Amino acid sequence: MNGITAFTVDITTLALARGIVQMMLGGLLLYLGSRHSDARDARWWAIGFFVNGLSLFVFPFALPAAWEPPRVILNHLTLGASSLFFLIGFWKFGQQPVRPWLLVLLMLFPIVSLTAWEYLWPNARYRILFTAAGQILYLFLLQHSLSHPPREEIARLYKRLRYAVVVYILVYIWSYASIAEILPTTARLTLGYHRSIFSVASLLYMLTLAVGCLTLQFAMLAARNADLARIDWLTGLLNRRGFFNALQLKQQGQRNHSPTSIVAIDIDHFKSINDRYGHACGDLVLQDFSQQLQAHAGNGRLIARMGGEEFLIVMDEDLNAAATLAEEIRKALEQRSLVTSDGITLRVTVSIGIHQVGTAESIEKALINADQALYTAKENGRNQVVCWSFRDLPADQRHYRADSRMRAHQPQNS
Repeated sequence: MNGITAFTVDITTLALARGIVQMMLGGLLLYLGSRHSDARDARWWAIGFFVNGLSLFVFPFALPAAWEPPRVILNHLTLGASSLFFLIGFWKFGQQPVRPWLLVLLMLFPIVSLTAWEYLWPNARYRILFTAAGQILYLFLLQHSLSHPPREEIARLYKRLRYAVVVYILVYIWSYASIAEILPTTARLTLGYHRSIFSVASLLYMLTLAVGCLTLQFAMLAARNADLARIDWLTGLLNRRGFFNALQLKQQGQRNHSPTSIVAIDIDHFKSINDRYGHACGDLVLQDFSQQLQAHAGNGRLIARMGGEEFLIVMDEDLNAAATLAEEIRKALEQRSLVTSDGITLRVTVSIGIHQVGTAESIEKALINADQALYTAKENGRNQVVCWSFRDLPADQRHYRADSRMRAHQPQNS
């Protein structure tokens, strides 16, 4: 036992070092948050490190007795406030709602502690334990927040931070249980021993938290940059690369055997719009059409711009449902007029090919069949929907064609 109780460190010096390190880490996070518009959540973490470091920074210096109450007040309030900033940072980073009532509850712990056991009924032990209870509640809330990662790419980082929080909760409870005198007699070591273990554990935990926050920021920036590589800059839809990546993930996660249909769409005579009115009008048509696609087909379906005026929709529905959706899109475009800022009225139509993926058919072959149906629609006069016949389909669907009648005349500007 004597050998164990001899393990002590200079608490004052360690507190000063912890305060300085946390302020430096806060500065690093603040710098990161100011350099990237997508890293603003780091500013909340930075403030949390600054304030937490301040709560430690006030203790190492010898002050007159008259300064002792203000120092205690500052320590408790800054400790509680730092918890608020950390939680807000993780809530915002994780795209979770900010819960003001929980923030108020956390801040009530140090306020009630100071009011009751610093002024009304002075008792240092109760004051410390009540503020510590608020910190334990904060750690459990943080643990809960880390159980809901905003993206799959950072789920592993969240999991590791949760492990760190759990370990720190156990150390925190063990340390303050000694002050509360609720540990078994054999575990009641000297107060200096508990303080030493707790101080070292707190330093390691804050370092882990800071490294975790920095890593999360860089991981999120990398994920968003990867998104940009998969998103078409003009329409906001998936591009070709993003489409095949999303399709691969979809196939990996698909456990049922629901039918899958592919809808291939091409804007009719799009080149003539660019030639006659310029590429700015062409871009406007693409953007408006993309919005229409999202409005009509954006219920969990994959929508992509495969290049130029070619678009694809992949839906977990049968051929009839796909044909109904395709005809809805075709009619909506046929009846829609788009007026530019220059007063030019644009009307466009679309040709659509549909194919239901066969039971033993590869996705590559299915895409070729959908393209073939689209080609047939264009060859037959455009502004129509054609469904590809496939022998694996039920008999009543093998020769199904949604409204494939050619209009008597094409819209003026298509």
